[in-house]
Amino acid sequence: MKTSTELWRTEGYTAWFTADTAAAIGATLRGFAIPLIAFSVSQSLTTAGWLSTLSVALQQIFGLFGGTLVDRHPRKPLIIGNALIQMLLWASVSLLMLSGRLSMAFLFTVVALSACTTGLIGKATDAALRSIIGAQNYSKARSINEGRDATINMAGSPIGGILYGIQPWLPFVCSAVVYALAGGSAMRLHLHEHLGLSTSPTDKREHKRHLRERTKSSSGTQESRTVTERDIAFESGVAEENGVTPEIGAATNDVAPQSSFLSDFLLGWRWSFHTKRIPLIIASASLLNFGLAGVQYTIQLHLINIGTDPFYIGLMDTGVCIGMLVGAVLANRLSTTAHVGKTMCVSFTLAFLFMVPMLFDNDYWVIFVCYTCMAAPFPMVNSMLFGFVFSKTDENLQGRVSTAISAPAQMLSMFCSGIAGTILPLMGFTATAALFLATMAVSALIATLTPAIRTIPRSSEWADAEL
Repeated sequence: MKTSTELWRTEGYTAWFTADTAAAIGATLRGFAIPLIAFSVSQSLTTAGWLSTLSVALQQIFGLFGGTLVDRHPRKPLIIGNALIQMLLWASVSLLMLSGRLSMAFLFTVVALSACTTGLIGKATDAALRSIIGAQNYSKARSINEGRDATINMAGSPIGGILYGIQPWLPFVCSAVVYALAGGSAMRLHLHEHLGLSTSPTDKREHKRHLRERTKSSSGTQESRTVTERDIAFESGVAEENGVTPEIGAATNDVAPQSSFLSDFLLGWRWSFHTKRIPLIIASASLLNFGLAGVQYTIQLHLINIGTDPFYIGLMDTGVCIGMLVGAVLANRLSTTAHVGKTMCVSFTLAFLFMVPMLFDNDYWVIFVCYTCMAAPFPMVNSMLFGFVFSKTDENLQGRVSTAISAPAQMLSMFCSGIAGTILPLMGFTATAALFLATMAVSALIATLTPAIRTIPRSSEWADAEL
């Protein structure tokens, strides 16, 4: 309670939370309606599936460079720019739907532009959070976000179904409106953006200690020494003390980088893959995301194919959000006390086991219950596991480390919609779902059998834990 109160009293947090919440609502409303309108216009399940794949693929491809772009430029204008572009794109779809002139070509174009924008500058909002709060409150903030997202999706998908049932263009109009609200809230942000220095003295001391340990444990190769020196200069802001010239410029509110885009881009990847835990987290998360996304699209396309009412399709997402809301409450309570590694092993395993019953019974309500329960562990994964990673990462590397984690993790899952749309008519619901669930089982095994994940301590011990 004390930590939550401190968050809301932190300068800029309320404006950030409002902007991020409005953007999440906009994404939920349009995301639910896109496959429905695509199927309505094209009358093709495969086309609807590959449209979602195109969106995810472009978002991930452009997201490879988005993290670096976000770290090299002030984040406030990027947040506002993303909201403005999304508002204009989905307002145009609404207008064409109102006039009865929407074509699949235009819809593909808008989805592609929206995905590219999200990939390039969509990470700015998340990256800005560490410029507002310190590392000690980061896990708590993420657990609040998980509860917020669950609530939005719980209400957003059924509301999207209701709006779509009234008029198919209504979800897109509402999406454009809330994106405008996101941009307006972002204008009230006052971010203390700078390079080379952490926001709080505690963060600075923690990074210096962490980097000294990494220097001592360096493998001795020239490449390892170079990366460690850059990290010391970049993250701790003590280049003069170490005799190293930083690749990124001195502290400034305008963030005027002196190094090239390519060197900044590569620095984020090298920093991430020179850590002990991040590569293993990526491997496990990649398989988990593939299985989860595959099951999600399989269920959605299956319900569309058998002619399920849009309200009940949206209700399926409500079930997921109920599960996530329960998980978010647990994450909020456990985020500062539970052993992260052990909690992750249990969460990965439960996410798989909860989905098994629907392989033996394809009734709507059986799928609904399985899907609802499956979502419960994920807020704990997001708030604890990734809270650990990003709280140990300097705020000026937030965008690039996010890219280094999300790009490989999403590389497989970007094809899930297309795969599900192609396999489902050939193999049926049960076999398609089983294919994706098998990858979730492998992910749970990796998390359980890998000491680097299993031994992540509780948040009170993160200061002494190696990333």
